[in-house]
Amino acid sequence: MTQRKLKVTINGTGFAGDYTARVYSMIPHKNGATIELAGVTSGRRENAERFAETHRVTSVYEDHDKMLATVRPDIDNVACANFAHGQYVIEAAKSGVPVIVLEKPPVVWPGYREGRSADAKTRKHESMAYLAEVLDAVRAGGSKLLYAEDFVYLDGVKGLVELMIEAQSVDKGKLLYQRGVCAHQGSHAPAYDTPAKSGGGALFNKACHPLGPCLYLKQAEGILRDGRPIRPLKVSAVALQVLKHQPESAGEHFRVMQNVDDFGRVTVVFDDQTVAEVIGHDLSISGIKNEVSVIADFGQYDMRVNPNNEHELFLPQAEAAGDLLLREKLPTPQGTSFPRPHQFDAHGYVSEMNDAVDCALEADRTPQSGPLLAWDTMAVLMAAYESSENHGAFVDVSEFTAGREFMPEELPDPRRFGAVFQRTQG
Repeated sequence: MTQRKLKVTINGTGFAGDYTARVYSMIPHKNGATIELAGVTSGRRENAERFAETHRVTSVYEDHDKMLATVRPDIDNVACANFAHGQYVIEAAKSGVPVIVLEKPPVVWPGYREGRSADAKTRKHESMAYLAEVLDAVRAGGSKLLYAEDFVYLDGVKGLVELMIEAQSVDKGKLLYQRGVCAHQGSHAPAYDTPAKSGGGALFNKACHPLGPCLYLKQAEGILRDGRPIRPLKVSAVALQVLKHQPESAGEHFRVMQNVDDFGRVTVVFDDQTVAEVIGHDLSISGIKNEVSVIADFGQYDMRVNPNNEHELFLPQAEAAGDLLLREKLPTPQGTSFPRPHQFDAHGYVSEMNDAVDCALEADRTPQSGPLLAWDTMAVLMAAYESSENHGAFVDVSEFTAGREFMPEELPDPRRFGAVFQRTQG
């Protein structure tokens, strides 16, 4: 069997870059293929050198374009600060990178880098115009874009797609109501509290996580039944700064944001008049909280991603755990906790990067989370901030869902998502 080596490059050496590098070593074995972490870039060379030593990356580069020209990667991972996402994707597409993995959210409002201010409606239109340029570059370059929303790749989401396919045989498969939560005590990223770098707060950077599977599952439902995705129609939302307005003592266990929202709630009405509600906030004192729940015409599926009570641990003294992180953002291991072994797997990261590798190895495979999800996510998030400025009034997003056509090769194929359940026969 001919051995094929996939060359992977990574942009960014923070949290996202770190788990990206680690996850590639956790991808299930591919017969005849190996993966080389061939290059890394960072805003600071010393960070890239330290990252390369830790993760055994072949070479360090100060310039993204030079790295692409030298390495000619099969997969380029855009895992840097949000404000650079668009630029790096365009550069990768122009270089002909076969698979581009873009961390969420897709882009930030371009007016920030120009030092401008504007109302949310203007930011929405300009952000969508910028994202259109990015996606046009990807299309022109013949690249595949994987929008790295890890919640889409949760085992529970994959299992629900399996159920939806089976439910078709009894004339079922309609998703009626979805809700999700992503929360913790406040991002550790230095850029998070700077809108020009992060693009926004809890609504933009946390609510986007459960929003992803809600949008994807409606896409899958429509494609499975009618051959076309179900899209968002209108959005109502609030984005608030809670801790900033409380006494100083109230923020003891949190990172108190001064410039971005620490609570966001988004309601999405789809074009089939079904509903999704998602919440993102920085007010979870007990560590990360990731949940997705779906009510369908055939049943209810509750995904308690983290924490869940599959494992329970009691420690009288925190010191016994050393430097082990039992669960993401857990402030102390002392007392009773619910550890989450293999968090990268449980949170969907391994399945996500495995999809990128499959797309690099198979010419006819498209990402499950791709350009369509990036587009609809951005439209919903930017409309959400507009809604919040207007006291939660609904904002129509059909100008965007109807205003850009997606080619068949840019759509997900739910039937190729992969199986997580065993069968009673065969």
